[in-house]
Amino acid sequence: MKTALIIGIGGNFGSEMARALKQQGWAIKALVRNASKAPSGLSAEQIVVGDAANLADVRQAAQGVELLVYAANAPYHRWQQDALPMLEPSLQVAQDQGLRLLFPGNVYNYSPSDQAIDERVGQQPVTDKGRIRLKMEQRLLAASQQGARITLVRAGDFLGLAMQQSWLKMMLKPKGAGWHMAMPHDSEHVHFWSYLPDLCANAALLLHQQEPQEQPGGSLECWHDPGLALATDNWRQAFAVNGAEVKFGRFPWWLLRLIAPFHKLLNEVVKMRYLWQKPVLLDGTKMAQQLGADLQKTPLAEILAAVMAEQRKLKG
Repeated sequence: MKTALIIGIGGNFGSEMARALKQQGWAIKALVRNASKAPSGLSAEQIVVGDAANLADVRQAAQGVELLVYAANAPYHRWQQDALPMLEPSLQVAQDQGLRLLFPGNVYNYSPSDQAIDERVGQQPVTDKGRIRLKMEQRLLAASQQGARITLVRAGDFLGLAMQQSWLKMMLKPKGAGWHMAMPHDSEHVHFWSYLPDLCANAALLLHQQEPQEQPGGSLECWHDPGLALATDNWRQAFAVNGAEVKFGRFPWWLLRLIAPFHKLLNEVVKMRYLWQKPVLLDGTKMAQQLGADLQKTPLAEILAAVMAEQRKLKG
């Protein structure tokens, strides 16, 4: 059985990627700092205790695996110090062992555009975080030229269930028998979202397709998620399909700006507000054509129904 090592399995992408890979017949190993915080369902043999920033720990954890999933993420306010050093050990191991490494990209690398962005568009980040992500992808490319096999799947803001921090959790709240949705953008803006179960299922399918074609030496393949490009009207229609009443309001950016100078994390969030003001949309044609009828793409109304049911259950 093929084995995948997931670094960052406790996060949103890592946990969902583990589920998707299991469905494709992969065995899972996880590198975690604290075994007691490993996800349920993993046996002691599947858990390796160590630090993603430690080369020896990653090398030990990667023994006997065919795939390394890099789902770790430095704290949002510490990207400058930690993002590249955390990634480096995984790339060193992928290079040395000729492993395939799956990396989740995002839209930070691109400047706003009226056109959907495909894999050929040049990257011109407009923020410090975007420039850090660009450096990370440049390092991925270098690793691919030194023996690593890189699969980069680029996505927008995550939608999903049982998520930790997420924009939708901050935006959507039950209110009596209905719902209140605080929109971070105006009614005309179109924002790009990625539904995690779709994104990860499609990534697992791409990996499955690449396996028989593996050749000695490194490579880099980049895929953009077809995702969901959503304006306020799209959300309104999804609520209507579900027969749910919703009142739209404004997200309290004023409050975040007020607190931001005293809160490192919120300060970084406010810096990225441009993503809610100008379009940065991905063109997922390449992935859609590659997967064809196997592409998993869940309608927004179905996603929203699951999210609302989860929120009602949590509220009790």
